[in-house]
Amino acid sequence: MLLTNMRIGSRLAVGFAVILILALAGTATALYTTHSSAAATKQMMDKPLAKERLVSDWYVLTYSAIARTSLIARSSDNTLSTVFAKPIADSVADTTVILKKVEALLDSPEEKETLQAILGLRKKYQDGKVAVMDARKAGDGPAAERQYDEVFAPAAANYGAKVLSLLQLQRKAIDDTAHRIEAANARSTRLVIALGLLTVALGSVGAFLITRSITAPLGSAVSVAETVASGNLGNSFGNYPKDEVGDLMRALHTMNDALVSVVAQVQ
Repeated sequence: MLLTNMRIGSRLAVGFAVILILALAGTATALYTTHSSAAATKQMMDKPLAKERLVSDWYVLTYSAIARTSLIARSSDNTLSTVFAKPIADSVADTTVILKKVEALLDSPEEKETLQAILGLRKKYQDGKVAVMDARKAGDGPAAERQYDEVFAPAAANYGAKVLSLLQLQRKAIDDTAHRIEAANARSTRLVIALGLLTVALGSVGAFLITRSITAPLGSAVSVAETVASGNLGNSFGNYPKDEVGDLMRALHTMNDALVSVVAQVQ
């Protein structure tokens, strides 16, 4: 009844407007998802990935330094400490630079607490390394091995493990961000699919209702016109819709009445 009281143009306009609104909603959702994914990816690249790379470089330097000190401590060549003096100094300087960069990027309490623990362990590790190097430079092999086993090795193991734990924190942060991006994309995909299905459903229902609201009254008008054409002027018109088909029915009614009047005058 509601559709029959609307003009055909209005019905078509409403139907197309609903479809266009839903299509725009789907497009807007897809664009928003793309923008959000790009922003989340940029956020992941700006800090977590930068921290992960720095801590990874730090861990590699630490691992190399531990291996180098182990070689010096266990070797019978007393010149190794002198040979490796520059690489050791460069490694310490590079690690210090990385440490400062990492410290400036850390923001969570867990990260900062881990870094403070690393700084304490690093001092013990450095002290143990210096003790091993000094003993080896003095040519005291047994003392170098003793310092290595009792001081350096435990300190290096604790220090390396703590640096590795900080690296794992960064990788976990990256993984968590990636999972959030994936979950957001999945939600947005489901929403776009739902909007697409809703568009198809409403479009199909709207097309059916609008088509029926136009074709059924037109069928009645055609039936009336055929009845008049056959010479039968006793049509029952009933109520007219308020659309263009209603205008046609009123015109047919007027024509039918005029023909009845003409026939009566002729008779």
